[in-house]
Amino acid sequence: PFSHGGGRSRHRGTMEKQIARQFRQKVQALLEDESERDTLYSLLRQYHESMLLPELITDLRKVVNSPDRMELYEDVRPLIPLKHQVEYDKLVPNRLARKARIIKLVKNGPESLGFSLRGGVEHGVGIYVAHVVPSSQAELSGLRVGDEILRINGFTVDQSTHEEIVLLAQANTLVEMKIRHIGMLPIKRTRTDELRWEYVDPVPGSPTSPNGTALTSESIDSGLGTDHTAAQPATGSGEVINNMSNGTPSPRAGKEDRRVFVNLEGTPGLGCSICGGPAYKPGVFVKTVKPGSIAEEIGLQLGDQFLDVNGVDLTHADYGEAISALKGSKQLTITVRPQEGEELFKDVIAGEGPKKSIHLDNEVLEEKKAEREELERLRQLAIEREKKRQKQVQEEREAEEKKKLEEEQQGNKLQKSKSEEDDEEISRQLEQELLNLSLTQQKIDDEKKQEESRKRMESKTQAQRRESERMEKETQQELERLSEHDKKRRKELELQQKLEEQKRLQQEKEERMRIHRLQQEAKESEREIQREQQWLSQEADKDLRKPNLIPSPPKTYVSPSAAQGVRRTPSRIGQDKLSPEKFDPASLFTKTQIAGREIRMLKIKKEKDLDLGVQVEGGIDSVLGGRVIVTDVFEEGLAHKHGGLYKGDQIMNCNGRTMLDIKLARAQEILREEMKAAGDFLALVIAVAPPKTYEDEVKKLTQTRAMGDVDEAPISEQDTLREDIPVTII
Repeated sequence: PFSHGGGRSRHRGTMEKQIARQFRQKVQALLEDESERDTLYSLLRQYHESMLLPELITDLRKVVNSPDRMELYEDVRPLIPLKHQVEYDKLVPNRLARKARIIKLVKNGPESLGFSLRGGVEHGVGIYVAHVVPSSQAELSGLRVGDEILRINGFTVDQSTHEEIVLLAQANTLVEMKIRHIGMLPIKRTRTDELRWEYVDPVPGSPTSPNGTALTSESIDSGLGTDHTAAQPATGSGEVINNMSNGTPSPRAGKEDRRVFVNLEGTPGLGCSICGGPAYKPGVFVKTVKPGSIAEEIGLQLGDQFLDVNGVDLTHADYGEAISALKGSKQLTITVRPQEGEELFKDVIAGEGPKKSIHLDNEVLEEKKAEREELERLRQLAIEREKKRQKQVQEEREAEEKKKLEEEQQGNKLQKSKSEEDDEEISRQLEQELLNLSLTQQKIDDEKKQEESRKRMESKTQAQRRESERMEKETQQELERLSEHDKKRRKELELQQKLEEQKRLQQEKEERMRIHRLQQEAKESEREIQREQQWLSQEADKDLRKPNLIPSPPKTYVSPSAAQGVRRTPSRIGQDKLSPEKFDPASLFTKTQIAGREIRMLKIKKEKDLDLGVQVEGGIDSVLGGRVIVTDVFEEGLAHKHGGLYKGDQIMNCNGRTMLDIKLARAQEILREEMKAAGDFLALVIAVAPPKTYEDEVKKLTQTRAMGDVDEAPISEQDTLREDIPVTII
């Protein structure tokens, strides 16, 4: 029902449906009465038919008839065509105008500030500005009819009565108010009428109010209760609460309770005397009122009952409690019930002079007695306070002395503890230095003895073990002699002993690996000597079998590359050729050197305190014809951890340095140098061993050498070389 216009796109139609759905949800939340919702929908349909915006605003005010419905104006706005939205914003109450603001007014003597108020918590509404005097200080400061007062001089007024707000505004020369513009005023013609709201501003172009009545100051002032003009000269320091009746309220008009606010700053006092009621009518009543006093100005009379003072209930209080409550503050809020004790003072009211009732005589006696009791109570209270003060001073003095004693004891304790800790620290440092010297000397001795034989190393190991056992026994005996005070030190010694044992085990492990390598080298040397002797014996036998007995000159061993006239591999290859992207075996080795085998490049990560862990044989002066062959891979080494190097593989290159046609000692030296060189990885180019045992290959090659054939056959079962060389980068 809210769409208008002709053909629209599907997207725009969807957006309008969504806006209408959201609008219905908001209306459902704000308007509980279904008839009011129907009225609102009917007004919008009429507007879309007539397109008369002022009439729509006038009719909307009948629905938006309270401040809590003001947001409906914002909800209706999306349903207004764009061409009318600017005018719509001018006609409806501006949301920005409802933002809270601060105004300050200064009272100059008896001159009025120029505005009146209405409302209060007793009527269930806030405090609103009902009238502003033209050209007054209030109008010049921006105060308008329909403004709601939120705070006055820092005090929140949402739970204050009408008269309390008037008194608060009149009590100070400077009045600072926090306000916001609502544009509506609460209206209640009589006490029995229901509360309703009227707009203070007519719709532009319409001379009447939304309810059809012109809004004049007279109609506003005759609304909710009596409007008090702020800062008007008061008859006293207190004011009576607005009691919803027309005209000025009077204390004698019935026995309705009323509340008065009294500021006694700079005054001699309230100016009245009180007394307690008899047993059949307990309470606190006004006994006398001094002429010209504040009590007379605020309308207190003989027989008025004080129900409470500053929130303290006095309905069953005695004289002393009432006096304490009235003298406890310079600003009093008193709830008064007029003439509640009038019958107690009927003789005084009738003008019988000095004649008094028995009740009043009793009251005088009771008053004097109460005064004496109060003085005695105050004296006892002062004595008790002095005793408490002296006791507190004594306790504070004792606590301070105790604290000083504890601080001295704590200081002595800390000094003693610090001295003991210093002794322990010096002892630990000496032990640590001795231990470091011992470890350094042991390391030097181990390095000097690395080249000794296995038996001496085993003997030394046994001696070290015996020495370690002896040291352990001595340490154990020393630890047993330690007292309970040195438990922490003993734990540190035990930890150091464990670290020393771990280091000793690591050294034994490294020594065993070194001995194993020496044994393998010794075995290899023996095998080389045996092979040379066997070869010389076979050559000698062959020469003896020939017709002439003159032995031929010994044959010189020629490497395969030298015998076939093949170019030698350079001793160093550029590192760029060993990168995985540019690695090409055909550019690094000849077909004869490759011999149809699979060429791989291994990247082995170096680790501290770990060797490569391989044993190699061969070399240019061996029967393997210049090849360096892996004969064993140890489990503790990096090669075994990498997993790419196996027994029988030929090492052809190490970090760009050739391993072809060189002596075995030189090959071993290259491997050691490259392991110690800078860099995190060791690059090895290997030729993968054929699927047969290494011993069979060596045996076959040895037999070939013994028969006198100098031609060197590749260690492979393939007779021909393939043009495509298998390459694996690891």
